[in-house]
Amino acid sequence: MNITLLGGVNEIGGNKILVEHKGTRIMLDFGMSFHTAYQYFSEFLQPRKCASLRDFFEFGLLPDIRGIYREDYVKHMGRPAETRDVDAVFLSHSHADHAQYIHFLRKDIPIYCTEASKIILKVLEETGSGRFTDFITMCEAFTFKPAARGGGLVRVDRRADEYVSERQFHVMQPDKKVKIGSLEIEMIPVDHSLPGSCAYIIYSDEGNLVYTGDIRFHGYHEDWSEKFVDKAAESKPRWFLCEGTRIDQLEGSSEEDVKKELSKIISKAKELVFVEHPIRDIDRLKSIYLAAKLNDRHLVISTKQAYLIKELGDLSPVKLSEVKILIPPKDWGLICKQGIDCSLLEKDYASWEKEFIQADNAITCPELQKNPKDYVVSMSLWALTELVDIQPKNAVWIKSSCEPFSEEMELDEERKKHWLEHFKIKEYSAHASGHASGKEIRAMIKKINPKELIPIHTEHPEAFV
Repeated sequence: MNITLLGGVNEIGGNKILVEHKGTRIMLDFGMSFHTAYQYFSEFLQPRKCASLRDFFEFGLLPDIRGIYREDYVKHMGRPAETRDVDAVFLSHSHADHAQYIHFLRKDIPIYCTEASKIILKVLEETGSGRFTDFITMCEAFTFKPAARGGGLVRVDRRADEYVSERQFHVMQPDKKVKIGSLEIEMIPVDHSLPGSCAYIIYSDEGNLVYTGDIRFHGYHEDWSEKFVDKAAESKPRWFLCEGTRIDQLEGSSEEDVKKELSKIISKAKELVFVEHPIRDIDRLKSIYLAAKLNDRHLVISTKQAYLIKELGDLSPVKLSEVKILIPPKDWGLICKQGIDCSLLEKDYASWEKEFIQADNAITCPELQKNPKDYVVSMSLWALTELVDIQPKNAVWIKSSCEPFSEEMELDEERKKHWLEHFKIKEYSAHASGHASGKEIRAMIKKINPKELIPIHTEHPEAFV
């Protein structure tokens, strides 16, 4: 078996792992490298769509290998047609550093993942605004079709259904192996800061390979991670691809600790409480919901979070009926105008969020302003402008997300502090990582006891020695 690390080496994220065995070739994850991307690009300096794959190849964001990339992109680059050279891609979860670049994969490459991971990618595709978000479906790029009237050609877009196709997604189930060529692959759910996260055991006649994906042992599903370790140990692996985001950190807070700290801060707050956290971290949303409930407050979420919860259904630990949905002003800002016809109001909003506008649990910024002591608001840096409409007094902001790890994130953090100072909002923190501590990683390695240990998703591979 050959294992080639095409990303995730000496860095956190960017996992792209090629596994080859007797003519069978599979990929484990196909994610974005934040470290490399931030070296060359920023919010306003992005890889060009017109360049197809060239910008990504030039700076090492994608490996320049044949037989895996979209035929429309390859053709646009002037390269000859290629035949498929990867049998399948297995996603550990839907964080960008593990799944973002599946946009560039050929549509005939099967993608295997959990149901929650597929749902999250679907929501990202439907609610995102980026140019590289063909996750579940794929629209042919750089393609023309005959014009409906007047002759000539027009560019193809998503309105042309015949040029939009579904990717080949396969939802995996625990304890059920999938056979791909000479390999058998088993998915095991693990605890992480995103629903649907999983690890893999790959069985071969040369020895077995274990891949953690991203894992922790201090969330609401730590028993999943412990079960994975037991199964991995039983497989007696020859190779162990082990994530090490926090290999250099001995301890850390648990999700239960976060809930308690959130509740403590909320209990002392006299007015509105904002909690900044990753919007797709549903376990963190559960912690915020429980902390708010303990203090007789309603949790208020964004329309994007509402749509994700709706699509996840029973896979979400938080139900839509248990929360309020904030409908902020958009486009013309008609939401708070009196006597506006609903059909006109809906034009301010995307199709996926229109259903929430008239929901019984919908709430607006002026309503938050009237009864601030009744609410805890799930917040992100991209919604700071809503503070202008809410005009909070004596409010509290709780940062429940990781510290900045790039210059761009540091600038975002500095900008946020100016907003908080402007509105005289006091900031606190309550956070637990989505990754295992060094102590937990070492215990996991000892129990699994592989013949060969391969550190990935870490800036400190030397700490594994």
